[in-house]
Amino acid sequence: MLSEERKTVSVFWTGGYDSTYRVVQLSRCPIYIQPIYLKDNRPSERNELNAIKEIKELLIANPQTKAEFLPLQIIDKSERLVNDDVSEAYKRVLAKDFVGSQYDWLGCFAAENPGIEMSIHRDDKAINVIQKYGKLKKISDNIIGDYYVVDKENSPKDIVCIWGNLHFPLAEETKIGMKEYYVNNGYSDVANKTWFCYTPISGKPCGKCNPCKYTIQEGLRERFTFMALLRYYICTTPILLSAYKSMASLKQKILKIIH
Repeated sequence: MLSEERKTVSVFWTGGYDSTYRVVQLSRCPIYIQPIYLKDNRPSERNELNAIKEIKELLIANPQTKAEFLPLQIIDKSERLVNDDVSEAYKRVLAKDFVGSQYDWLGCFAAENPGIEMSIHRDDKAINVIQKYGKLKKISDNIIGDYYVVDKENSPKDIVCIWGNLHFPLAEETKIGMKEYYVNNGYSDVANKTWFCYTPISGKPCGKCNPCKYTIQEGLRERFTFMALLRYYICTTPILLSAYKSMASLKQKILKIIH
């Protein structure tokens, strides 16, 4: 039975750099942590779940930890909750600004399970879209610290519909700030266990998926192999990408001639 003296904080946890950073912060508070993992058959899921398992073990063994972890709740895409209002709002926002399709699914889930923490930071596209059309409001909690929510009185209906049921504790954080926190507070081992790549190659971050691109652009190049960085520069440099595609096309033509 859970102690009435401890609050339970639910947090989406992917095993990635940002959500793990928030879990580290929460681990230092006298609370119950309810981690939630949304499963949609990404190629990276085994890496992510392994990262969560290993990081949880490190945190439980860490003398700085005051929180208790509840069992990881895994929600499969097949169990996705449907909310037509959220999905229609997402389509209208998408028509004006790109935001990932996960926000449709997450918004639907949050509509039925309000108050879950989502670890998106200051430079994240979704935070930018929320603040472009609406506002965030800071909430202070004397146990878990400050977090942000959509200001429902000063934000349009679609923004409220998609993101209004979520908490954003990292809305003013940056990747570099997170890195400093990991290092300065003795969590470098945890940071090195995090996983962010959607399409790993030989068990290593690919350098070309969006999470890899964002991680490199936000100052964490040291997490990548030389080949991953090479893929990144090819994918993000138009002249290199054009040359690569031309070479790939030529290779296919030669193979057809040979065979």
